[in-house]
Amino acid sequence: MTLYVSKSSVRGFNETNLRLNDPSCSVTTNGSHVIASVSLNSCGTQVEETVDEIIFKNEMTSFDQAQDVITREHQFEIQFICKFPKNSRLSVSFEAQESGYLFTEALFGNFTYLFEFYDSSAFTTVIDPKTYPIKLKLKDMIYMGIKVRSSLSNIRLFVESCRATPHDNPNDPIYYDIITNGCTKDKTTKVYSGSLKEFRFGLQAFSFIGNYDQVYISCTVLLCGAGDNKTRCAQGCTDSYNRRKRSMISDTQRHFISQGPLRLAGNSSGCPGFSLNRVIAVALLWPLLWLLEL
Repeated sequence: MTLYVSKSSVRGFNETNLRLNDPSCSVTTNGSHVIASVSLNSCGTQVEETVDEIIFKNEMTSFDQAQDVITREHQFEIQFICKFPKNSRLSVSFEAQESGYLFTEALFGNFTYLFEFYDSSAFTTVIDPKTYPIKLKLKDMIYMGIKVRSSLSNIRLFVESCRATPHDNPNDPIYYDIITNGCTKDKTTKVYSGSLKEFRFGLQAFSFIGNYDQVYISCTVLLCGAGDNKTRCAQGCTDSYNRRKRSMISDTQRHFISQGPLRLAGNSSGCPGFSLNRVIAVALLWPLLWLLEL
């Protein structure tokens, strides 16, 4: 696939601050146009399908710093695609909202973690999972709450880390740290008061740079005895906590929970001098079977 964009239509941008889904793939120029040329199985090209077509897509986006993975500013972005007809449907996909996470450990018995989105900083109304994915605009506040249900009263919940990924995979190579070692890393993150069994926090919505329209939040959590000052919970935010010193009596194991997706809603404000409407690129088309063998 080859995309040609006239330089006169993207004033303020050039090939040095434009990239494809895979940042290692460079964008070139012939003097009058910015050019992106990719095969159908490289540079982060994604494959989708409908009942009638197989669709290959990539995206040219702007960036300020090469190491950036998220943005809260409006970007220059053009999606370019190639469509091929097909004779049969190969697969379907669906999105499922995560339910509670049930665990059992000695001394702590059965307990369940709940990870939910709220509609305001009052944390009184949980957003109905039937409305997922939740649609947000850049810089909208996202309110989240993690709580534990347990028959024990003298316990404390601790959220040790949280990160965002563009896919429902906590090991995704593309991620953005929100909380690390109990310390907030995102400058917009705010922690709200709660109880020993609940952690409430919020941050401004962002999008991953590239052709990613969803965000998932994943967190590592554990429980501790509320009155023990030697537990991981009591240490709070620290980069020096030694996991080998975990109290076998007063700490649970670390547990992983996730929630999402969040989806960035369309925004019509765009960038000065350029429309953010998605376009179908001028593409070089080859026989479909030959392409699929690449």
